[in-house]
Amino acid sequence: MAPALPANGSERLLLEADLSAERAASVVRMAIAVALLVTVEVVLKRSNDISLLDLTEARNQARATLGLLFFAGLAVYLLVKFGRWRPWMAYVTVTVDIAVLTGSLLADLRDLRLPVAFMSMFPVVGVFPLLLAVSALRIRPWVQLYALCLTLVGLALVACLGGWGSNLAPETFLRDAEMFYSVPANTARAAMLALGGAVLVLGAVRGRRLLNRAVAETTRRLNLARYLPAELLPVLSSDNIEDLRIGRRAEVALVFIDIRGSTAMGEAMSPAALTGFIGAFRARVTRAARQHGGVIDKFIGDGAFIIFGLPQTSGDDAARALAFCRSMLASVDEWNGLRKATGAVPVAVGIGVHFGTAFVGAIGDEQRLEFTVMGDAVNVAARLEDATKALEVPLVASGDVLRAAGEDPERAGSHWRSLGTQTLRGRNEAMPIYTLENDAV
Repeated sequence: MAPALPANGSERLLLEADLSAERAASVVRMAIAVALLVTVEVVLKRSNDISLLDLTEARNQARATLGLLFFAGLAVYLLVKFGRWRPWMAYVTVTVDIAVLTGSLLADLRDLRLPVAFMSMFPVVGVFPLLLAVSALRIRPWVQLYALCLTLVGLALVACLGGWGSNLAPETFLRDAEMFYSVPANTARAAMLALGGAVLVLGAVRGRRLLNRAVAETTRRLNLARYLPAELLPVLSSDNIEDLRIGRRAEVALVFIDIRGSTAMGEAMSPAALTGFIGAFRARVTRAARQHGGVIDKFIGDGAFIIFGLPQTSGDDAARALAFCRSMLASVDEWNGLRKATGAVPVAVGIGVHFGTAFVGAIGDEQRLEFTVMGDAVNVAARLEDATKALEVPLVASGDVLRAAGEDPERAGSHWRSLGTQTLRGRNEAMPIYTLENDAV
C-alpha cells in the first residue's frame, strides 16, 4: 500500500520527488553493478596468470560484491514500485552500499597481502565516489552527509585493518601489479568516471525538472491569486485551495457599501479626477477592512462587498463588521473635512450590514477560480444597503447582526435607533432594522 500523500502541496511535491529519486537511484545502482561486472570480467579474462592472486577467487569476489549492489538496487526498486518504501530506508541502503565496498576492499588487500598504501590500485576504490554521486540523486542533504561520513569511516576502517605486508619479491610484485594499471584496468576506471559523470548529469536533469515543477506550481498559484481576494492568499500558501473549491456553509457577517450620487459626481469630473476619487474611496475601504479583519470580496464600481468570517469563522465576526461600519463612517467624515477645505462636493455613503448563513467557496477551474459568497444572507445585506436610500440614513443594520455582536438596541444608552420592521425589496417577510444615532460614529 502506497504511503498517503500529504495534503500540503509542497510536501506532496517533495515526497513525489523523493520516491522518483529513489527509483532512479536504484536503477542507476543496478546499471553500475552490471557495467562494472562486465568490465571486471573483461579485465580478468585478458589477464595472464600472476603471482598476486588466484583469478578465479578474484572473479568470484567481484561477482559477489557487484551482485550484492545489484540486488540491493533491485530491492529498493521493488519497494518503491509496490509502495513499501519509507524515507528512513535510504539510510539502510547507503549503509549496505558502503559496507559491501568496504568489505570488498579489505578482502582484496587481505588476499594480496598488500599494505593499505596500495589500496588505490584497486578499481573498486572508484566506486565510492560513484555511490556518493548516486546518493546525490535523492536531493536529501542529510542522507548525502550520512553517505559521505560513512564513506570516510569505511576508508578509515580499511586503513586501520589493512596493514598486511607482501611476501613477494619486488620484481614479482611490480610485474604482477602492472595488471591493475593495464589498459583493461584503466578502462574500468574510465567506465566508472563516465558512469559518475552520467549520474551527475542525471542529477542535474532531475533537479531542473523539480525546479520547473515548483515554478509551474508557483505560477499557477499566482494566477489563482489574481482572481481571489488578497486576504485569502494565506489559504493558498497553506495549500488549502481544495477546501475553497469544495466550499462550505458558514455563519458570516456581510457588508455592502456604496457611494451615494456618484454618477452625478462622476459626470462633473475629468477622467483623471474620477480615477483619483474612486481610488481614494477604495483605499479607505481597504484600510478599514484590514484594520478589522474583513475580506474584500470585490469592488463593484463605486461600491464594495466585504465579508467577516474568512478564512475561518470566529465569535466576533459580527462585532468586527459593525466596527468596520463605524470606522468607514468616521473615515468618510474625515474625508469630507478634507474635501470641504478644497471646495469639493461632500461624499455620502450607504452601508448595509447583516449576519447569516451563506455558501463560501471558489468556483471555476485552475486557470480561473472565482471566489463566491452566495445565499439569502447576501441578498439581505444588499437590500439593507439599498434601503439606506429610501430611509435617508448612512447605515442600516439587521437585528441579526446586532444580536450576533452582543449589542442590545433596547438597552439604555444604546447608540442604535430602530427603523421599525421593514419588508425589504424582493422579500416577503418583514425584519427589524436599525441605524446608528448621528452622534454614535
